[in-house]
Amino acid sequence: MRQHILNSWLVAALVALVCLLGVTAYAEVKNDLRPIACTHGDKGDRKPAATCVP
Repeated sequence: MRQHILNSWLVAALVALVCLLGVTAYAEVKNDLRPIACTHGDKGDRKPAATCVP
């Protein structure tokens, strides 16, 4: 029974770690894409380059 509880905690810790890594990666990619969107100007549905703040 003790092994089952320890395995459950291990799985929960791994899931939490994957979620935190995913959120961190998403935040980094979101920050990196902002300057790229500004350099494209007003193509498609992106904002014009004049409205982008560095």
